[in-house]
Amino acid sequence: MGGPDWDGDSTPHAIRFGIATSETMGSVVAFPSGVGPASGQHTAFCKALATSIGLPVVPSQYADYRSLLAAINEVEIDVAWLPPVIALRTISSGRTVPIALPVRGGVAWYSSALFAPAGSRIATIHDLHGARVAWVDRQSTSGYLVMRAWLRAQNLDPDSMFAEETFHGSHAAVSHAVISGAADVGATFAHVDWNTLAVTSAGWGASRVQVVALAGPIPSDVIAASVSLPVAAIRLVQHALVSAPTAELLQAASALLDASAFVAAESEHMAPLMSLLKHLDDDGRRILSVYPPAR
Repeated sequence: MGGPDWDGDSTPHAIRFGIATSETMGSVVAFPSGVGPASGQHTAFCKALATSIGLPVVPSQYADYRSLLAAINEVEIDVAWLPPVIALRTISSGRTVPIALPVRGGVAWYSSALFAPAGSRIATIHDLHGARVAWVDRQSTSGYLVMRAWLRAQNLDPDSMFAEETFHGSHAAVSHAVISGAADVGATFAHVDWNTLAVTSAGWGASRVQVVALAGPIPSDVIAASVSLPVAAIRLVQHALVSAPTAELLQAASALLDASAFVAAESEHMAPLMSLLKHLDDDGRRILSVYPPAR
């Protein structure tokens, strides 16, 4: 297969594309189906990408995100599929740059919403003291981590302000807890029109609620490239994913990443989440992420 001579010899540089094949911790899984992507899906995606860019793309699979992060740090892979919080840490450490965001359900972004039943006394974050809050799980990006970090950024302490904190394992269960009155407020995902701040869809579905706070936007996932990969190669991969995806590549992306398309990712796209980095409960050991279902 032909291609640019990245290494200064007669052998073209092979793009090593890394993923975590499975990641389960307690009741929380990183993938919507409950299991990681199959090896065949990863191979098919790499084959389609290789055809698009004219360079070999080697599938590199790791049992979990810890192993994948170690491979990034050791420059054993060139491009990786990462959940937002993990991507945030590798970008902030200077190990990777974001190049593409998968589009799911027509959107590449979502937000964390703190909500209460319609008509609740809790209308703003200043009404939260003494409230009972429902979270998804300690590893959920939109259902725990980002909202708590955002509250800290507003000089509020989520560890002391709530009268009770409960964990419900899913966005649907959090919504039920709030609507039924078992909790006063809850955190879930929301798709937001940031021009008008209108919520177009969210974890509470058709239930009548009032939004107390919005934090984000959060990328659904991130395709990130190692900073050791030549800039020309990074641009080649980005162009194939974002600007000129083939039908074969989109089909493979749908199977592997549940993505219908990709949009370009720039460092500034991560800025809202990056600003919350120092406030995150996540300490680098709990590195799971649960992305919300497609809109």
